[in-house]
Parts: sequence; structure tokens; C-alpha cells
Amino acid sequence: MTRPAFVDLSPGLDRVGRACAWIEREDGFVLMTGLERGGWTLPGGGIHPGETPGQAAAREAWEEAGAHAEVAGDPFPLVGVSGVESMCVPLRLTRLEPSPEGRPVAWVNPRSLPWADDHQLRQGLAACGQTPAHLEVPPLVRSALGAAHAAGFTRSCSPEVGALLRILAAARPAGRVLELGTGLGVGAAWLLSGLPDSGRLLSVEADQDCAQGAWAALRTDPRARVLVGDWQDALPAGPFDLIFADCAAAKTPDALPAVVRALRPGGTLILDNLTPRAGLDDQWHAGDPLRDAAFAHPHLHACEVQVSRRECVLLATRTA
Repeated sequence: MTRPAFVDLSPGLDRVGRACAWIEREDGFVLMTGLERGGWTLPGGGIHPGETPGQAAAREAWEEAGAHAEVAGDPFPLVGVSGVESMCVPLRLTRLEPSPEGRPVAWVNPRSLPWADDHQLRQGLAACGQTPAHLEVPPLVRSALGAAHAAGFTRSCSPEVGALLRILAAARPAGRVLELGTGLGVGAAWLLSGLPDSGRLLSVEADQDCAQGAWAALRTDPRARVLVGDWQDALPAGPFDLIFADCAAAKTPDALPAVVRALRPGGTLILDNLTPRAGLDDQWHAGDPLRDAAFAHPHLHACEVQVSRRECVLLATRTA
């Protein structure tokens, strides 16, 4: 049976920004509301003309979660999984009723997994200096992220992919790692945060300005080297134990054979930024040639891992 859609009490398009609500109980649990597609989110939505972020957050908290609440602190920026920035406003709950939009609500512990690694809750904890120690972003990654933010660079790998890169790099003692597409060094920083001291990372970037910016963030790590050039320029330095293909030119069916040849048998290939099936539009209903090429390659065992609601990663191991 299909669940009826939630009522939308503020569907207007006249919005001047976005706000969401951080409503925390005395026991530290935070209020979240249900998404129509499944899952949970902080109550939030568009700021209407004439509203402050606090007024918008309080209105959305009532509409979506049935929460009557008042502003209890200064707003802080929060970036959604789609890249849209909201002003997240701490609110104090005065009364909780059933959601006028018919949404379920849940109180969750943002300091305990799995909730502490939720995209929104992670940012809320960071804003109040309460990130659990085991979920802290590594210093080199923070530095690279800061440089990318200052430069307005928005194409860095996601935090979810970064955590996976760190895990895979950690499994390669004395490993030789290749990144195709350095950007401003965020992915490389994640790889280095897991790579053992005996490992080495080569990252190649076609844009000279990006390569210089990345090197400024990575140059203190003796395991790292950044090459300015086409992605294919780095392949002769193989074979590699781990290849992270993070540039569009290297993520095509035609490019895949050359990338696989640069892998050592037993080596792992990582392709990020793939859309999960639930989010694919009509143009992909006939299939994805890149996925087909990876799964059908005679020397790869491949699988997909969904790392967030919006992103899948393709992992493949060379067999021979």
C-alpha cells in the first residue's frame, strides 16, 4: 500500500533562503522529522520574504513536526547533501503536537552512531564543538577543506566518500596510491589520513591553479606528490595498489581499460559520485555505460556501495 503524501503547508516559491531547526531536549536528543522518500531530517524549509531565519525555523518546526518553539541561540550555517546552505537555528521546545503535515517525528541521540554521522547532525555537533573524537575530521582534511571553501571550489569528494577512502588506504601497508583529479586536495588528504607511513600517494591534476592550491595543502606530507598534467600522464608510474578516479575524463567506458591496466592484481579501483537507482532520471533508465563496463570487465570484480542518500561508490578489485 502506498503511503499518502505529506501535506505541504508552505508550498510558495517566493523564498529568500532556507532555514532549519535544531531542537534539543534536556537529555541531548534532537528532534527530526520524516522525509516523504524515507529517512529523517531536521525540520526546515524556505524563508519567506519578511521572515528572519529564526521565524522561518520556528514556523517550519511547527508545520513539519508539530513543535511549538522559540529561538534559543544564534543561527549557524548548515549545508545539505544537495549543496544548498541553510541557516540552522537552535530552538527551545515549549509544546509538541502531532505534525500538521502528517509527518512522523523522532528524537535521536546526535552524539551516538549512527546518528552522529548523519550529514546534518554532524554539522550541528561541529558548530557547538561536540563532535565525538572518533568522528573528528583529520587535520590535513580540515586544511584542504578550508582552502577549497576559500577558493569557492565545490567539486571536492563528499565526507562519506572521504571516510571510505581513508579506510581503503589504511588497508594498504607500503601501498602505492593514485588519485586521478586532485582538485584542491580534499580527496588526497583523506587518502593520506589513512595511508600507512610506508605508503606513497601520487595525485594528478590538469588544472595548474588547482594543482598548486592542492600542493600548498599537502606539501608538508612527505608521502604525497602532485603532478600537473592529463590523467593518463600518471598511469606509466604504476602499477598501483589503489586508484581513486575522481575526474570526469577518467570515468568513462573508454578510459576504464587503461585505468585497470595501471592497477596491480589485487588492487582496488574507486569511482565516486554515482547516483543511486532511486535518484536516476529518465535518461538513465536504459542503463549506465560506465557501470556496465566495470561490471562486465573480465579482470574486475565490482560492486556498488551507497554511502549517502544521494551518492553511490563503485568499488572494483583487479583479479588478474
